[in-house]
Amino acid sequence: MKILIATENNVKVEACRNAFETYFEDVEVIDVFVPSEVGDMPLNDEIGAGTHNRIRNLKKYAKEQNLDIDYYVAVESGINNYFKSWMITSVAGIESKEGIESYATSPSYPIPTKYVDEIINEGLGVVMDRIFAEDDSTHHKGGIGFLTHGKITRKQLIQESFMMALIRIINNNW
Repeated sequence: MKILIATENNVKVEACRNAFETYFEDVEVIDVFVPSEVGDMPLNDEIGAGTHNRIRNLKKYAKEQNLDIDYYVAVESGINNYFKSWMITSVAGIESKEGIESYATSPSYPIPTKYVDEIINEGLGVVMDRIFAEDDSTHHKGGIGFLTHGKITRKQLIQESFMMALIRIINNNW
C-alpha cells in the first residue's frame, strides 16, 4: 500500500505510518511538500481548509509524477477559538484513490491567551521554541510534551488524528 503524505516532517510521517500500520500491512509512506494555500499559522476553519488543499495538491503532484497512490494524506495544525478558549488542534485528512474522504482532529489543548497574538504573528513553532527553549529534552515531544510533563508527545497527538480519520476507511465508508 502506497501512501503519499503532504509533509517532509519526520514526526508527521512516523505518526501516519504508525496509524496505518495499526490496520494494514506493507505500508509505504512517501513524503513530499505541497502547499496548504492558507496562512503560515492557520486559524479556525483554515486548519481544515489547509488539510483539504494539501490533499488536492498531492493528487495533482501524483498525477504529474505518474504515481500510483492508494491514499493521499495530510495534517495541518493551527489554533482555534472554541468554547471561548484558544486551543491548538491538528486536522488529519485521508482520501483513498477511490475518492473516499475522511477528516478528523487530534485532541485539542488550551494555550494561554497572552501568547495568541505572538503565535498568529510569528507562528506556533517559533513561539513554542522560545517558551520551552530552556528544556531541550522536550524538543522532539513538542510543546505538548512539556505541558503534559512528558506524558503525551506531538507524534502521539498527530497519530491519534490519523487514527480517527481512518475510522471511515477501515469501516468501508460505512
